Amino acid sequence: MKRGFMDMNMLEMSTAMRNGEKISMKNQYRLVIALSVPAILEQLVMTLMNYIDTAMVGGLGYEATAAIGVVASSIWLLNGITGAVCIGFSVQIAQYLGAGKEKESRNVLCQAILFNVLFGIALAILAVVVGQELPSILGAETSIQADAKAYFCTVGLFLPFSMGASLYSAILRCSGNVLLPSLMNVGMCFLDVIFNFFLIYPTREIGGITIFGAGLGVKGAALGTGLAQACVAILLLVVILKKKGPLCLRGDETWRFTRSCMKNTVNLSTPAALERVTLSLAQIVMTSIVTGMGAVSVAVNYVAVQTESICYLPAYGVAAAATALVGQSIGANRKDMAKRFAYSTTILGAGLVTVMAVLMFAGAPILTGFLTTDREVIDLSTKALRIVALSEPLFAVSIVVIGALRGAGDSRGPFLLNLCSMWGIRVVSVLLFAHKFGILGVWTAMAGELVFRGIIFLIRLLRGKWTEKNTMIA
Repeated sequence: MKRGFMDMNMLEMSTAMRNGEKISMKNQYRLVIALSVPAILEQLVMTLMNYIDTAMVGGLGYEATAAIGVVASSIWLLNGITGAVCIGFSVQIAQYLGAGKEKESRNVLCQAILFNVLFGIALAILAVVVGQELPSILGAETSIQADAKAYFCTVGLFLPFSMGASLYSAILRCSGNVLLPSLMNVGMCFLDVIFNFFLIYPTREIGGITIFGAGLGVKGAALGTGLAQACVAILLLVVILKKKGPLCLRGDETWRFTRSCMKNTVNLSTPAALERVTLSLAQIVMTSIVTGMGAVSVAVNYVAVQTESICYLPAYGVAAAATALVGQSIGANRKDMAKRFAYSTTILGAGLVTVMAVLMFAGAPILTGFLTTDREVIDLSTKALRIVALSEPLFAVSIVVIGALRGAGDSRGPFLLNLCSMWGIRVVSVLLFAHKFGILGVWTAMAGELVFRGIIFLIRLLRGKWTEKNTMIA
């Protein structure tokens, strides 16, 4: 029997799949779009938050932008590790809900909360300790080392909250609630702007009115983002625990780590964490190479990276939908539906990013001009973005396919493919050509690697063997 889309939410879809009911292709696409659009909007807002941070700091001069750029890849490394943890818990919840085991999903939720607190605090301490010497290790110029250290250490202090915001958003998405975390993260963007407004700049007069300012500069940008993340993480946790639904606590859950949950978390998170570490370490190596080219090249690289993120952000929104849909399909033991959702989300993600790539190619001078007033930085950033624009559709393919594979519990495959692509292609190319061709050589090598990465992930998707490699919940 076919189910009408308008009468079917994600959990009802899982029930229909477990009962062997047929879901038409039209309704599958509608469900993909319904889950993707809020996630894409959330990604847009999150990217705009970073974009706004860069623009507000950029008003302080290119050295302030360079200070953030030096440690940006190291921050991505930390975020990648916390993101892997999110995968480990949220995919389990998606598969349990897909199998109709709501109590088990709540047990995983409780353990996720405990892990967030304990692991987040430990990682924050490590980040602050490492951050004391990180800028000098990365070869930053003496003039920007103090700001770079302040930015990294402040971000590190708020890791328990940034991890919580990501974890609880992922859990809500995998339970079928995409709108709420999206709205919360939109709110986080507005809070970030407000906090930055008062924390970055000193007290000044605007329109004859004296506006208080802490004058913290680069450190104020990190503090503003951290406070916004803390507000959203706490609100999301309260909503999860109190809102009626399959994850609302009923008092019969276990608040201790269980062997089965932690084993599944390790199996799912470890390859994902290694993947992020692999990518981020490669980014750090390339950042150190770019840093050796001078502060202007660092600023160019950072401005281009921030601008490019607007282009591929729809793919991450679609990937979030892919993880939830494939995860629940696997939980319902419907591998045929898992493949269909993987294919449809990949097509959607690639199509949206193609449109964004065309817009980025045409509007690169304007977009980079929002982030810096330095003409040399704008010109070089524009050239870098137009080089990489050609590779963005295939980059989108790799992003969405990774989301689908993770929903099926296949984290090992993406790790190995990214290891091969990032280190075997990008890093080697940058080491060979960066000295001769400068910052544009770095971005040309990156574009070539993104094309290669998209192709190998597409091949893995079409082979279909990933449905046999899932970590099935007990």
